[in-house]
Amino acid sequence: MAIILLLFNLTPKVDSLILRSIELSYQEEFARSESLLKIVINETPDNPAPYFCLASLYELMWVDLGCDSFAVKFFSYSDSSIMIANEWVKKHPDDAWGYFFMGGAYTIRIFYYALNGDAFKGLSFVGPALKALSRCQAKDPGVSDVYLGLGGWEYFKGHFPLLNSKKKKGLSMIKRASENAKYVSLYATLAYAQILLREENFQETISILTPLVDSFPNSRTLTWPLLKAYFGGKDYENALKMADRLINLSEDNKYSNFSAHYYKVKILMVLKRLRRAVNTSEEALEIDVDINAPDVKSMKEELNKTLKELYQRIGVK
Repeated sequence: MAIILLLFNLTPKVDSLILRSIELSYQEEFARSESLLKIVINETPDNPAPYFCLASLYELMWVDLGCDSFAVKFFSYSDSSIMIANEWVKKHPDDAWGYFFMGGAYTIRIFYYALNGDAFKGLSFVGPALKALSRCQAKDPGVSDVYLGLGGWEYFKGHFPLLNSKKKKGLSMIKRASENAKYVSLYATLAYAQILLREENFQETISILTPLVDSFPNSRTLTWPLLKAYFGGKDYENALKMADRLINLSEDNKYSNFSAHYYKVKILMVLKRLRRAVNTSEEALEIDVDINAPDVKSMKEELNKTLKELYQRIGVK
């Protein structure tokens, strides 16, 4: 560790501030996380690490709040991370971490466009990301953070004919990042869980996320995929507990609050608890959520349709 910090020019105190800010970001304590990272920038303005972490923070805020107002800051700090990392590797050509933060900044841009439903726009960043991350790996294979981006690319290639084995390889690499990465372990765990959900591997998703949610009980970010895993795996009682937890955690977040109510209605419908489903639907539709937030319009339409059906079934006019 001392050697890494010497090469990367971070004191243990500054490094601990970065790691603490990352933990805070996954508990949605965004203002505190942002404040710590800006302290780091003031102390080490020529280091790409805090710029990369701030860009990641703004991406996380967008996902949690359903609001793209952080896009300008996201692109500004990812640009800064790339620019400063370029200068860093010129001065320190043997330091793997400089290449990681360069490649990492390109990678989170790719993830941003994928999350925004416009993956095509992210393709232009694949080449630069892979080039930088591959250099990082060549300089120091022990930097496990690099396996998030490289694993994501392998998993993507696994969707092409005759390359299905790449999926397994990519998942293994992302899992390695989730277990051993220094700066992106939580990000990698979340990415791994989301992929497992897409693959409908609900039990493994639950086994990965349960201890993490126990460690971060106030995290909406980590609780959401656990709810979806329970729901997908038809463990509706536990799914209901997670929905109630998210409602309690989302009092100051209308988007998350509305979405949690939506899922609670779906769960109650499966459990045939119709009167509770009526009450929850009515509560959801009273939340003044931004109609332009991701999926809100379709969720509202479905809730209105469900509520009309419920009124008919239980005899409410």
